[in-house]
Amino acid sequence: MDNQTTNQLVSDISRDVLSEVAPQEMPLFRAASQAYFKNPSASLTQKSGDDMLGFGAGEAVTLLTPYLLSATAEVIKFLAEEVKKAVSEEGASMIGEKVKSLFKKYRNPDESKNKVQPLTAEQLAQVQAIAMKEARRLRLSDKNTKLLANAIAGSLAVKKG
Repeated sequence: MDNQTTNQLVSDISRDVLSEVAPQEMPLFRAASQAYFKNPSASLTQKSGDDMLGFGAGEAVTLLTPYLLSATAEVIKFLAEEVKKAVSEEGASMIGEKVKSLFKKYRNPDESKNKVQPLTAEQLAQVQAIAMKEARRLRLSDKNTKLLANAIAGSLAVKKG
């Protein structure tokens, strides 16, 4: 997948996960994600949403958005490799759509052709571990690390029954 496609996918998935775990950040998502894609390391050290938007010093608030974007990007890399393995005979153009279809929100239950197999329990555990590793690397709090990792893995899980 090219950078633009990957960034769009990371943004789409992160927006959906953020709406579940930190809906109060949704009004800031677009600005925070644009800042992240422009300069990931700088956006990960930014503490105040007010400062990021140019409104002056506000109370120190850690936005979850840049951490979520970073963790989602790492998960997308892993999933792209898993999909590449599973669909090596198909063209590279299908990989982005296949990765996107792994997330609940983008699944089409009526689609029988080109259906991607749901992730195994082991793959879901790997996704959760990747998200946790990235969040810890970025020094996100333990509480938010678990929240972020569980939300990303949960967005990929298939309900049984």
